[in-house]
This record gives sequence, structure tokens and C-alpha cells, in this order.
Amino acid sequence: MKYVEVSKLQPNKDNPRKISHKELEKLANSIQANPEYFEARPIITDKNLKIYAGHSRFKAAKMLGLDKVPVHIMDLPENKMREIMIRDNVNNGDWDTGILADDWQIDMLVDFGLEFKNGTSSEETEDNTDTSVTNNKKKTKAKKIITCPHCNKEIEI
Repeated sequence: MKYVEVSKLQPNKDNPRKISHKELEKLANSIQANPEYFEARPIITDKNLKIYAGHSRFKAAKMLGLDKVPVHIMDLPENKMREIMIRDNVNNGDWDTGILADDWQIDMLVDFGLEFKNGTSSEETEDNTDTSVTNNKKKTKAKKIITCPHCNKEIEI
């Protein structure tokens, strides 16, 4: 890992991750309050400094006016770098379903850990809720289902 000037980093136009302004402000505040965590999760780029992971951290750094940010430069094949881009965001964030539909194979995204609703299970389509029992208490978490405007697949987020 090394520190690289923010101005030298190139955002990746194929990044399918979205972040709201409110969430971006929270991230910027977190980075400002805990800069050591930024080093624990640096921005990941290819050798040309094209960002594959950490787009939101990059935006937050720009918002904060940082000159340099921690970057891990990787020299991997394009398909492995794209895998990193998805895996970095599997557990959080919102997705640009248009980019996902246009630029990614659904099977590949599933292999990377992204979950999609296939609509074939009657149990899944009945009420769109995930019910689990923890410590003898019933917990229900609503799932958000969207339909991709490009491929008409239902995606669970």
C-alpha cells in the first residue's frame, strides 16, 4: 500500500455501486474521525490507477479535500479486477442495476456473492420478507425487490 495523489486516480465508469449524498457525508465524517481505518481498507486500483474498489472512499476523500489517499495497486487480469469491484460491495451499498444488467453476467455476480431474486419460488414471492428466529424471538426484515429496466430480471437488494 502507498499514498497516491487523489488527482491521479481514475474513477471506473463501469462501477455499479451507488451512494447517496447522505451516505457519502457519513463516510467522509468517518474517514475524517478515523483516518487509520482508511489504511485498513485502501482504494484498490490497477497499475494505471483506475479504481476497482473504493469509489465511495475516493469520493469521500475528494469531499474532504484530501491530497493523498491510501491505495493498493494490483496487477491482475481485468476479470479478477472486476471481481474485486463486486466483492468489495457485496455486503453493503446500492447498485446501479442498469450497469449490472449491461456489463455483468448474472451467474458471475452470483458467484461473487451478490444475491438476486429469481421469482421462481412461491415462498419468496408471497410476501417478500425474510423471517428468522433468534433467541426465541421472531424477527422480520423486509426485502427490497427491483426490476432491472434492461433485462427485466428481479433483483433483491
